[in-house]
Amino acid sequence: MANYKLKDLRGPQRRNFLRLMAAAGAGFALERSRLLNFIADEGGTALAAEACGETNRHVGIVSGGGNFCLWQLIWPLPDVAASMNPAFAYDAVGQGFMTNYVDENSYFKNGAADRPMYYGPDAPFVDQASQTVHRPMSAFLVADTAVHHRKPLRQITIDGALPGNTNNSGDGVVGSSVTLFAAIGALQRTTTSILPSIGVAPASIGSAPGAPTLSIVPSADSMVDLFNSAASKAILLAQEDKSMFETYYKAILGLREAAGRPTWARELDIAKKASNLIGRNLADQLRPSTEDLDFYGASAVQGMAASEFFGGQNGKDRLLNLAKSLIITKKAFALGLTNQVIIGVVAETGGGIFTDPHETFAQLPGARNVIKYYGMFLDRFYQDLAKAPDPACTAKNLDKTVITTVHGDHPHDPLTRNAWPDSTPGGANWIYVMGNGYLPAGWHGHPKTNNTAMGIDPTTGLSTPYNGMKSVHAASAAILYAIANGDMKKVTEFYKGNAITALVNKV
Repeated sequence: MANYKLKDLRGPQRRNFLRLMAAAGAGFALERSRLLNFIADEGGTALAAEACGETNRHVGIVSGGGNFCLWQLIWPLPDVAASMNPAFAYDAVGQGFMTNYVDENSYFKNGAADRPMYYGPDAPFVDQASQTVHRPMSAFLVADTAVHHRKPLRQITIDGALPGNTNNSGDGVVGSSVTLFAAIGALQRTTTSILPSIGVAPASIGSAPGAPTLSIVPSADSMVDLFNSAASKAILLAQEDKSMFETYYKAILGLREAAGRPTWARELDIAKKASNLIGRNLADQLRPSTEDLDFYGASAVQGMAASEFFGGQNGKDRLLNLAKSLIITKKAFALGLTNQVIIGVVAETGGGIFTDPHETFAQLPGARNVIKYYGMFLDRFYQDLAKAPDPACTAKNLDKTVITTVHGDHPHDPLTRNAWPDSTPGGANWIYVMGNGYLPAGWHGHPKTNNTAMGIDPTTGLSTPYNGMKSVHAASAAILYAIANGDMKKVTEFYKGNAITALVNKV
């Protein structure tokens, strides 16, 4: 029989109750289906239905400070890799493979279409032997470069003026600018979570109407403590409304029964003890295990000498931080604890050549180890996601509901190996996206080997002069479309530019 007090919950009380139940359900290790059944029994089917999310989840990998150039060795410019020119900034000449390329016109076609993409030998989501792509990547030209910025927003601005492009500037926004990661967080508020958006420093979310505050931690290991603290606060939140305390209390006790765990003493102080129990359980469930570290390849990294990595000990440490961040992110997604995680690749300060890899081609063995594990970590991350249903919609596993972006301050010059200069063709920058079928594959816009860049008309798909502001607005809108499960109405809450029909797959 439904509890009329729960059926009548509205506004913040309704959202708080769902957040509280999600946290408690995680603490009791309650399966999602049983949690939904309990909520439906207690508060009615309408309340239970709200627990099914309207948006996908997001992982944003931010390689600032210059480090973004290393990802170019995983997904190089198609023309650069295909030319097999040893002077160009691609280390694996003659290795990897290209998809969707016929001739120069392959980059610009009417309407939505898969376009050329090159997958280097360390690229994730592919079978190199059969040249099969399991999860196609997309690349979009965005705004001009922001040299040496560790948490650039210029390359993820969806509306308004662009944040500054000088070192460590533009951490906020310009005037009424709207940034992609903030817009993602705003849309994701319809999916219950303890901490909507998390950043592993250095990370920034920017600004958008309705966006959550970014919860920033200094390292992957700190993510576990952050969740423990947030879980405790979610439980204690019930005490803020004294009139609802008894209702929350009885709901928690009922949830215990639904979980089949009667050993929890009824006489305990529910607010205090539940927060402690959930905190302990979350720590156990979130902390990377030896098996996790082995599967992702992090154990192998731990066993290697620092001298084997580009950037030495700092490079090794940052690789391990990335691996642990992805492991904990998967676990947090599986428990419904968060919707978006932004992971800074480089250190907040310093970092030497790992942060700004001008000497990459002078130290290729170490650099190749870095990009090898970049690719491996992402590949294993999605294999790991495929093992768990998305708690917001159990019909899909997480590998189908997580969108991943990789961007940075600038990608260095793809046409010059020596000292790998900061310049780029036409002054352009780009962002890589695993769009899970919502986005056409390949390059949307064309950085060319004649040191120019050609933009793409987001409506027709045909070539147009490169314009950084228009490019980043349209690219960000396309990514938001993937987050919004293909709901263009949600996208237009933040994007005010021309139609992006050529940049998305209709669903």
